[in-house]
Amino acid sequence: MAKSNLLSRFAANTYWLGRYLERAENLARILDTNETYARDTSGGANWQRVLDLYSDSARFHDSYDTPDAESVLNFYILDGDNPTSIISAVSRARENARAVRHLISTEMWVQLNAFHYRLSHLTRRDIWLTNIAQACAGIRLDCQTFEGVAEGTFFRGETWCFYQLGKYIERADQTTRVLDMGYDQLHGEDGDAVAAVNRDVLLRSVSGYHAFRSRYPSATTPQDIAIFMLYDEQFPRAVTLCVNYVTARLQDLEKRHGGIREIDLEKSRKSLVFCLETGLGHRVTSRRLHKFLDDLQIALGQVSDAVGKAYFG
Repeated sequence: MAKSNLLSRFAANTYWLGRYLERAENLARILDTNETYARDTSGGANWQRVLDLYSDSARFHDSYDTPDAESVLNFYILDGDNPTSIISAVSRARENARAVRHLISTEMWVQLNAFHYRLSHLTRRDIWLTNIAQACAGIRLDCQTFEGVAEGTFFRGETWCFYQLGKYIERADQTTRVLDMGYDQLHGEDGDAVAAVNRDVLLRSVSGYHAFRSRYPSATTPQDIAIFMLYDEQFPRAVTLCVNYVTARLQDLEKRHGGIREIDLEKSRKSLVFCLETGLGHRVTSRRLHKFLDDLQIALGQVSDAVGKAYFG
């Protein structure tokens, strides 16, 4: 493990604080987006798609029978026994924040406690289909408020570096999942109203609609959207931008640790960059894109594992 003035357990706490809060926000986005896709369809297969994205089918069927809207929304928002639910993510974020209470700002701690309180008082009635858009918007707003508070109050030390690493690794991973879930819904003939709506919904699910339109003010294709979400370095949720931030924070940590380079970590980072730069190519098809997104998720996981081995013990 690299030598550090920050205890390894505190580094891990702040890393996972960033990951869990980013995960909660993005899962709220995915659920809200999927509800829009499912409105005019049979529904079951669409909600199964969310389970497939997180490889949660087996865990889901331990407690629920049919992957319909009501059961999947409860599973992913309120079910504390589900480790991939929003309530679990926020609770774990709070536990990690408590462990580093002396290293984060008071304002961050207060906002996270208020968020956890509001979320823990939601009921099944609050997440019915008629209310889900409002509930997901509230969750996203609380996550964004915490991020704004952190931006304005978190001391830019080593702890902040680990928080940023967790946030951007998770954000890159979640962008690939949103794109993976929505891409096949974007295709249609010229003038296809359903496909056009789905394109707008996908972009709004990553808060990218206006940014994308500034890049592509006229007609767009699914390929344009995929390239934008993956490679536009001015879009905050683009995978390339997230990877650039990961690289910058790893360089910061290297400097803070006397220039010591963690070889396995650098190897995994370079593999991620190589995958991103060379894996998709110019010809975007659904099959190639889904395979590429799977490869990206694996590469991101390898970077996360390497960070843990290098710094968390």
